[in-house]
Amino acid sequence: MRYNIILYIVLFFGWSFTSCAQESEKIKIGVMSDPHYLSEQLMDRGSAIQNAVNTSGKAISDVPQILDQVLADYLNSDIEVLLIPGDMTKDGERQSHIDFVKKLQPLIDKGIKVFVIPGNHDVNVPRPLKYEGDKTYPTENVTPMQFRHIYADCGYNRALKRDTASLSYVAQLNDKTWLLAIDGCRYKEYTTSTISSGQIPRETEQWIMGVMNEAEQNDIQVIGMMHHGLVEHIMFQATFFKDYVINDWQRLAPLFADSGMKAIFTGHFHANDITEYRSPRGNKIYDIETGSLCAYPFPYRFVELDRKGMTISTKNVNAIPNNPNLAEDNKAIMQERGRYIAMNKLKSMGMKLPDSTLSLMTDMIGRIFVMHLAGDEIVDEELKKTMKQLSQELDSSVPVPIDNIELDFYPADNNVKITF
Repeated sequence: MRYNIILYIVLFFGWSFTSCAQESEKIKIGVMSDPHYLSEQLMDRGSAIQNAVNTSGKAISDVPQILDQVLADYLNSDIEVLLIPGDMTKDGERQSHIDFVKKLQPLIDKGIKVFVIPGNHDVNVPRPLKYEGDKTYPTENVTPMQFRHIYADCGYNRALKRDTASLSYVAQLNDKTWLLAIDGCRYKEYTTSTISSGQIPRETEQWIMGVMNEAEQNDIQVIGMMHHGLVEHIMFQATFFKDYVINDWQRLAPLFADSGMKAIFTGHFHANDITEYRSPRGNKIYDIETGSLCAYPFPYRFVELDRKGMTISTKNVNAIPNNPNLAEDNKAIMQERGRYIAMNKLKSMGMKLPDSTLSLMTDMIGRIFVMHLAGDEIVDEELKKTMKQLSQELDSSVPVPIDNIELDFYPADNNVKITF
């Protein structure tokens, strides 16, 4: 009897210790992207900043309060890691970078590991501005070396390895998981303006593959982070929005998947979307794109990662003290912006349509654009009705399979469990 009791105790505690070990393998991660933060020292509530907001559609003047709300939520959560895949600042203002890190400092002080990678609006940006009253004034930008120094406590000082050809680095998330932060921005080529498209230099690609080979030899799981998308998130994205997918993505996506990278966190397009990609050899990689904190739907993510996969949930900022209608107001702005983009695209393609048909088409595209920003797009009855009406007006000889249209690539975008 005594031996049975002893065996029971041993088995109980052995199971308990094993269970705890398995639980400890989970990494709790926060992800926010593209805040486009402009330091409060570089703007007031004057007409100059309001003109910038109206022109871009970005809620720049609201971002400080949005950011404070999101970071407070993360600070009160149990995340261990925070990932920020680029465009931390509006236009690479040195003061914005410095003040952005100050906002991150309470998380860093708590022991949360913060990791960043630059976006196309962060480094070497020509002529960044300060907004005061109805005027703008030049302000300092940052060089790659200054960027690395400012964000020393946000990845670079924790790096296991750094790439010498870019601001890419690899860091340890736990004993068996590495974060590969990839810098695909083209700031070395900037002259009079930024370049939206991304390109991974040949030397950086070779460095990445060296990291992946080392990880495979040591049974290390690799999760990526990059500003630009690795794969398409909507149909024909590489045709109509090619600057938002990394150059040469059709070669790089299978290369990364076949080398063992399971997922990559991206931003840039300001949409909250997840896409599963399978290489010709059957290997999967998930591109987890997080929308912008300066535009509808103002999303940020919580992720639980282990060796088998990840569980992802999404929150949105709907209101702030200065704007209780933040989300709804910006949704209308984004829908109109989508309509404007569609109008310009159709005109550039030389399409000659009656004004009523053109208006119907651009209105539909504007609605779909906003749906894509929020993720989990569903073709509802109202959209089907619009599509049918448009099909009739176009008098298409090829019937549009309206009942079978799917706007969203697999899997779900906001709340989902992914298996590697």
